[in-house]
Amino acid sequence: MKQPTIKPFGEQAILIEWKPSVDNKTLTAVLQVKQLVLQTYTKEVLETVPAYSSLAVFLKKGVQQYDFINQLSKKLKKIPKAQSEISRVLHIPVCYNPKFALDIEDVAKTNNLTTSEVIELHTKPTYKVYFLGFLPGFPYLGGLDKRLQTPRKQTPREIIEAGSVAIGGSQTGVYTSSSPGGWNIIGKSPLNYFSIEKNPPALLKAGDFIKFIPISEDEYRKIKVEVDADIYTIGEEAKHG
Repeated sequence: MKQPTIKPFGEQAILIEWKPSVDNKTLTAVLQVKQLVLQTYTKEVLETVPAYSSLAVFLKKGVQQYDFINQLSKKLKKIPKAQSEISRVLHIPVCYNPKFALDIEDVAKTNNLTTSEVIELHTKPTYKVYFLGFLPGFPYLGGLDKRLQTPRKQTPREIIEAGSVAIGGSQTGVYTSSSPGGWNIIGKSPLNYFSIEKNPPALLKAGDFIKFIPISEDEYRKIKVEVDADIYTIGEEAKHG
C-alpha cells in the first residue's frame, strides 16, 4: 500500500491520510499506524482519532508539528506491511419489536420488503467497526445490505433513546447515548455502549466485528436487568480481520 501523507491539522495536531477508501486493507493500515504512534510517542501525543482512511494525532502542548511530522515520516518508511489480525466478533442483542422499531415499517415500505425481511437482512451480515464518532462510542459500520439502504428522515427526532439501532443512508449503527437524530430506528439493544466509569469507556473499538442477534421483548428486559446490574456477559468469538 502506498505511504500515507502527513500534514498539519489545526494548531496542535497532524493528519495522516491514505487514499480515500472503505476497506479492510486501509483500516488495518490505519490501526497499525495508530498503535505505532501510541506506543512510540507516549510523551508527545494526547490522543488519536481514526476514521475510514485517516488518522488524526493530537499533540501535547509544546510539541512542534513539523518536527513530529519529520520524525513520524521516517518511522512510517520502515513500518512493515500491515497484516490482518484476529479480531473479536461481538454478539449484539437487538429487539426488533414494533414498540422499539419505530421506523421499521417505513424502511420495509421504502425498499419493497416485509418487516421480517428487514430483520433477516439486517441480522445476516457480520459488520466491521471502522471508527467511532458522532456520539461517544458510536460505531460506524461497514456491511449493510444494499437492499436496506434508506434515506435519513427529513425531520430529525428531538430525542432518540440510547441503544436504538438505526439505518441512515448506506449505514447502520447504534445510538450510544440519547441524542437528536435523523436515522430510521429499526430496533433497540439493551447493552450499555459508553460509560465514563468503565475502562475503556466504549464497548466497541475500531477493528471489531459485530453481529446483530434478534431477541424478544422478554429477552430484552431480562438482558437489560443484567446489564444494569453489571453481570451480563456479551457473546464473543474470534475472526480474522
